[in-house]
Amino acid sequence: MSDQLKENNIKAKFKLPQPKKPSKKGFLIFLLVVLVILSPFAYQKIVYSLTHQSTDDAYVEGTYIYISPEISGKIVAVNVERYQEVKKGQVLAEIETSDYTNALNLNEATLNKAKATINELESSEKQAEAALQQAMDNYSSAKAQAELAQKEKVRYEDLYKQDAVSADVYDTYVTKEKTAVAAMEAAKKAVAQAKAALDTIRAQKVTALYAIKQAKANLDQALVNVKRTKIYAPEDGYIAKKFAEVGNYAVPGQTLFILVKKNDLWVTANFKETQLDKMRVGQKVDIYVDAYPGIKFEGHVESFQPGTGAVFSLLPPENATGNFVKVVQRVPVRIAIDSPYDPKHPLYPGLSVNPYVDTGF
Repeated sequence: MSDQLKENNIKAKFKLPQPKKPSKKGFLIFLLVVLVILSPFAYQKIVYSLTHQSTDDAYVEGTYIYISPEISGKIVAVNVERYQEVKKGQVLAEIETSDYTNALNLNEATLNKAKATINELESSEKQAEAALQQAMDNYSSAKAQAELAQKEKVRYEDLYKQDAVSADVYDTYVTKEKTAVAAMEAAKKAVAQAKAALDTIRAQKVTALYAIKQAKANLDQALVNVKRTKIYAPEDGYIAKKFAEVGNYAVPGQTLFILVKKNDLWVTANFKETQLDKMRVGQKVDIYVDAYPGIKFEGHVESFQPGTGAVFSLLPPENATGNFVKVVQRVPVRIAIDSPYDPKHPLYPGLSVNPYVDTGF
């Protein structure tokens, strides 16, 4: 007994203090403080999720311009590189101009010759008009003389029949009448010839005027072709693809550059059909781009495609085959980007985005 008592005294003397159990009251207070701090954020998150529809099947899209030459020729200069920003009207490439410059000079000479021809014809026309007028005056005079001679012949014929004049006198007036009539006929032919000459000149003038018109058209086309030897940027943007190289032969319709138009971007978001119930054109959209975490862009719903994406695919679904499996369809929604261009966070076609459409409760 004494040994057992000593052992108990020793244990009591060297007994280690037991750890205190955690207070339930303190834990509850800590939990309450955390909830109070986080509750506004949680509330906002819940409300946001209830009032917004989102999808990760969305991408930035833009306008692509395929730049091609309108004339053929050897490329002698390429002034831009791939991915370079360009301004509207900037010269991207140049085609050899010698053939088109020669054509321009030739058409200019042809036009000048046609103008000289028309000037000569106009002068000839005035002369022909004067000649015609003179011939007509001569005819009028000859006609009057012939009519007078005919009257005198008739008068002397009556006198001759009455034996009032001799045969010689009568023959004289017969001769005068024949001579006057012949002169009148000659004057009449001269009028016809003068008129024919004038008609010929006027016909030549019509042809010459047409030649001038054609020469002007050819000259204008030659001027256009010379200008087309320089290939310009049609809009502000970026050179996404460059196929032009110095020494290559370019032909009309051949793509030399692909330009992405600047500040003409939008988002195409493929929402599930079950998300479209409260979605309307004009609703605000928060846009988050994977390339720029934490950066928000603003936009609005612009339009809905009138059909699901599957309907307009290369091989649309055929659900009348008997092997129908219902699949939730997606409808492309176009979202306009309202945020101004940010050089620190530029948007490019193809970037993945997460749009959040504010549909309200």
